[in-house]
Amino acid sequence: MGYILQFSDIIFLKTGSVFKMVQVLFISGIKFIFAPPYSFEMGFNYLQTIMTTTAGGLLGVLFFFYLSEGVLILWRKTFPAIKSLFIKKRSISVTPFVEIKKRKNKPVFTWKNRFIVNLKRKWGLIGIASLTPILLSIPLGTFLANRYYKDKRSILIYLSISVACWSVVVSSIYALL
Repeated sequence: MGYILQFSDIIFLKTGSVFKMVQVLFISGIKFIFAPPYSFEMGFNYLQTIMTTTAGGLLGVLFFFYLSEGVLILWRKTFPAIKSLFIKKRSISVTPFVEIKKRKNKPVFTWKNRFIVNLKRKWGLIGIASLTPILLSIPLGTFLANRYYKDKRSILIYLSISVACWSVVVSSIYALL
């Protein structure tokens, strides 16, 4: 006898499952890679896991997309004022009449900065979107995509497709184990 998919298997009608679903949604929205295993451990079946982790990832993408957009706008408006408070233009006086301006220090590139720059140059938005749910976290990947790319519609589309695909892949891998 085969298993017949019932409506109650898709919709969370069991006692206490709403709280479990909220937990999975929250984990999916922040660090996606941990959500499918956690969902299976909470007792959700394969279809419920895919639906919940996809929904949580999409909600996380939307939340952090608009949050990072607001933070970037605020930063662009306030950064010059903040910078002027802490960094004063100084000049070195060699003689009373000749002033030499100090050179700015060169920026320091860490391995993280190099990784992000290489990812952006080699793979572009598709690379950032495809690595966001798994390697990067959804908040970081969404912020980077929003920071470096101006086509907001494409950012949301690519991140949404990436979250949905990775939800199916990770849930399938964990279901087979």
